[in-house]
Amino acid sequence: MTVHMEDVYREYKALMFSLAYRMTGSVTEAEDIVQDTFLALAGTDIQDIHHVKSYLCKAVTNRSLDLLKSARWKREQYVGEWLPEPMVDASATNDPLHTVIAEESVSYGLLVLLENLSPPERAVYVLRTALDYEYSEIAAMLEKTEAGCRKLFSRAGQKLKDAGYQGAVPQSNRSTRLVEQLMHAISKSDAKALIGLLTNDSVLISDGGGKVKAAIRPIFSDERIAAFWLGVWPRWDSHATVQIRSINGQDGVLVFSEGKLKMILQITVSEEEDRIKHVYMMVNPDKLAHLQK
Repeated sequence: MTVHMEDVYREYKALMFSLAYRMTGSVTEAEDIVQDTFLALAGTDIQDIHHVKSYLCKAVTNRSLDLLKSARWKREQYVGEWLPEPMVDASATNDPLHTVIAEESVSYGLLVLLENLSPPERAVYVLRTALDYEYSEIAAMLEKTEAGCRKLFSRAGQKLKDAGYQGAVPQSNRSTRLVEQLMHAISKSDAKALIGLLTNDSVLISDGGGKVKAAIRPIFSDERIAAFWLGVWPRWDSHATVQIRSINGQDGVLVFSEGKLKMILQITVSEEEDRIKHVYMMVNPDKLAHLQK
């Protein structure tokens, strides 16, 4: 049976992008990896490849690992906190491919926590949990032993657990309600209501990348986060337009000014307290650029 490049591209493009995005946390880098992978595939005799999906997954994973290793120094020199690039549904981007990813369980909170893993741990964890590969298949892709891959997966799971990951949490009416209440409290400068929405040990992380003003370090506790917002939001209030959109499969906030996207807010919810545990604030224009299309 003859395999056509166009069919392979159409069938596997979204999956390869999903893999690269999970591996890198970057939309632009994931797009480049996928493009380079398919360009390289076009230069081979595709009829000689027996398992095209595994071949592509291996290629994308290895390219992602190379990028993560080379990006380590850049991220160490990064100004302030580094956050992954968020994915927004097609109503904001007009990109069906991005919608596929945004509607999957690639939660933003998990993407943040994946930064705690080493590149090999991240590769094994993503291949195992997102693509459901067996350890023997992952070992072949990464050129490691099966036992070694099991250890990497175990270490990855423990690191995520230590960082507070409790497994995939589906989108719920509670998170939507909390996002709406958060923006209402912020817009009304209601410190009491804002504090009431946050856990006592809540954390706000903002990413400005040195391009725009943002908190260089995480802000801890409900009172400090409330004080931060009450100081920041009045600068936006008179000219900001707020929209609630699906971001990585969960409702979040897009803030526009003068027709341009200036900020994305995403939250994670403490299931025990039904309050907001983390607030992620993306204001780095470089990481919002893919959403300005």
